[in-house]
Amino acid sequence: MKPRHAEPARPGICRTCRHFRNAPSFLESHLAGLTSMSSAYADVRLDDGICLRHDVHLRATANCRDHQPAA
Repeated sequence: MKPRHAEPARPGICRTCRHFRNAPSFLESHLAGLTSMSSAYADVRLDDGICLRHDVHLRATANCRDHQPAA
């Protein structure tokens, strides 16, 4: 049996990070073709957004070790 180590502290969630953007107008301007399919104002999007640091689309409840609190 391997020794158990303490779990690292949970990183901050994306919703509160300075690199996370999820305003519908921002998403529509940065995701080409989004408005032709639907709209970033749709309920199915929830509070998903884009991480500017990692250039990925993800949910606001995701977490990251590079989290930096928003100003």
